[in-house]
Amino acid sequence: MKNEISKRKIYDRQDAYAKITGKAKYIDDLKFPGMLYVQTVRIGAPHARILNIDSSEALKVKGVVGVYTAKDVPGVNQTPKDRPALAEKETKFAGDGVAIVVANTKVQAAKAAKLVKIEYEELPYVVNPEEALKEGAPILHGNSNFAASHKTVKGNLEKGFAEADVILEREFSTQRVMHSAIEPDGAIAIPEAKGVLIYCPGKGPFNIKRAVAAYCGFNENQVRVIQPTLGGVFGGKDSDINIIASRVTMAAMITGRPCKMVWNREEVLEEGTKRHPFKLKYKIGAKKDGYITAMEINGLVDVGAYITKSQATIWRATVEATGPYNVENLSTNIVGAFTNNTISDAVRGFGSPQVDFASESLMNELAKELGMDPLELRRINAFKEGSITATGQKLQSVNLMACLDKLEEEFPVHEKSGPAPKGKVRGRGISCIFRGEAMGAGFPVKDAAAVSFHVEKDGTIVVLSGITEQGQGGTNVVLQIISETLGVSIENMRISPLDTSYLPDSGATVGSRGTITSGNAALVAANDAKDRMSKVIAKKWGAKCEDLVFENDTIFTKDKSENISFKEAVTLCYKEIPGVYGYGWWSLPPVWWDFEKNCGETYASFNYGACGAEVEIDLITGKVDVINLVAIHDVGRIINEAEVKAQIAGGVSMALGFALTEEVTTKNGKLLTKNFDKYLLQTTADFYNLKTIPLEAKAGNNPLGVKGVSESSTATVSPAVLNAIENALGVRIRNLPADLESVFSAIEESQKLGYIQGGAINE
Repeated sequence: MKNEISKRKIYDRQDAYAKITGKAKYIDDLKFPGMLYVQTVRIGAPHARILNIDSSEALKVKGVVGVYTAKDVPGVNQTPKDRPALAEKETKFAGDGVAIVVANTKVQAAKAAKLVKIEYEELPYVVNPEEALKEGAPILHGNSNFAASHKTVKGNLEKGFAEADVILEREFSTQRVMHSAIEPDGAIAIPEAKGVLIYCPGKGPFNIKRAVAAYCGFNENQVRVIQPTLGGVFGGKDSDINIIASRVTMAAMITGRPCKMVWNREEVLEEGTKRHPFKLKYKIGAKKDGYITAMEINGLVDVGAYITKSQATIWRATVEATGPYNVENLSTNIVGAFTNNTISDAVRGFGSPQVDFASESLMNELAKELGMDPLELRRINAFKEGSITATGQKLQSVNLMACLDKLEEEFPVHEKSGPAPKGKVRGRGISCIFRGEAMGAGFPVKDAAAVSFHVEKDGTIVVLSGITEQGQGGTNVVLQIISETLGVSIENMRISPLDTSYLPDSGATVGSRGTITSGNAALVAANDAKDRMSKVIAKKWGAKCEDLVFENDTIFTKDKSENISFKEAVTLCYKEIPGVYGYGWWSLPPVWWDFEKNCGETYASFNYGACGAEVEIDLITGKVDVINLVAIHDVGRIINEAEVKAQIAGGVSMALGFALTEEVTTKNGKLLTKNFDKYLLQTTADFYNLKTIPLEAKAGNNPLGVKGVSESSTATVSPAVLNAIENALGVRIRNLPADLESVFSAIEESQKLGYIQGGAINE
């Protein structure tokens, strides 16, 4: 059936009022009678053997209830290569927790934590992934520091390079960055008769439930997770939140009282996970007419101390590393190595921003080498309907060319930048990407979601959805779909709080999968209820179900000979059938991956994007201002235009920091970046002219026709900005971020080479 959803109708967020009035309850707002506070104790050394933990002085502090270590963990403290609830024999990085202090107040817990005496032996450590894989390096897990690798192979690489007229070899690197959610990670655990109740702001409540059950020795049905309001996620509140929830649960079960832990900002940096740093080597061959004949990619990833989701991150990066281009002969091999650095894990984009920066920078370098227009080079090699990816997958619903056409319309790439103020230069750059949607074959689970709702006897509706609302407006989209399918005012609907005891497990809110999975499940649920009600009403009127229209809180026949209010219809249905409800379960089409042959149907669908950036560079300071930016994203079908534009803008903001300013720095395995004062986030002052364009070209291959956008919007920006910097200076920066020092060095090189003279580019 045709699904008509009004994309431009404005719906107020149901969670907005509480947030803007301060009535929303975040984890740190929650308090319970008799609640204790939990503080983690850390050694602070990148690699150490724990010899003894003496808590005697800490236990003397007024208000301290107990000090607990790995031996007190009631379940499985650690699975191979993954994070322990508390380190038992060794710490693998400076942020590893070795004990927890439980006290009546947060101040008491923090004071006592400093008095826990840990006798330890510092061990050799390794912080460079290249060194980590060499013979003789200190080993973190098992017999080597090898963490994961993925490959793709297609065609004949030797033949492809032999056919090339031009061969380029380039190296790129990306840095370690953090999620930077304003709300730090935290959790509260309340012991119950045969289990535990946890309040915890995470993107995957059922993942938290499973993690706590494993760490603390429960059956999964003994763990209940309720999600309070979230203060930002951006790919985080994942393995970190699992660890925090497990520690407070352990404390609660031992003490028999509610226990709370909320990290401060220093702890978020010290123990919290970060984006994977990548080092990428590209070799590309092409004909003089621009056609790519071969591509060889080798990557090395700093996994940090534990595996977390590194395997899946590296797998996605490997699938997407060639960019959105037809390459007949290719080889990609990306390897992850354990180091004694802070842990790498999921961050918005999940491996895509790193490889997209490299591949799209490379395309501009190739265009320059060939003397071609960068946009034309992309058009020549771009994926089209039926193209075969690096993994052997035949593509459908390919909207890349539509994105490039729109880019040329909105950001004329052949136009030169206008005149820059004295002492500054300007440049323009472009990029384009493709990105697999949802979880894909890298995760061995069915990618599905469920939505259900029941209609009260007064005609109001309570909706239950297992997808988390973390600021993206996902729950509002679910309400919108049900509202418009049933013709019911959204004001008469309410989304139920996320509680794992009552809601279906719909997976984590990751991979831009929220609207694809829960949106389609909501449509199934709405049509389920619609069919149920239609049969009762059609029988009463002697009409056909297909002739009924649900609209404006009314149900009527197409010829308008009969009508009834939705509320009256509900009353009628309750007299005829057991209840008025809808249930919808929807899953993405199956995908697969052959790990031996390194090929497969990786994602059920892909989205596409293009970006144009214009920069203005101060030749005295090296400061880069992005004065114009156009972000175009293939969203399949727009459900809520305001929400999707906001998602793109949010991704752009995060990506600008990745491109220009953000970096978590370390030295000898210890963090130098310990708070936001040394971490340069982008602010509203850094935004000039931003145009976000959600593009409806071909619908996605699902009933709603939607595609995801949250993560792809983080991937297009950095290469467009770096290509613009090269256009302005004539010098390429291949290592992120392009901070003041990097850009100033490029300016000096540009001046030496004669590209810029007297504050302007030398034509």
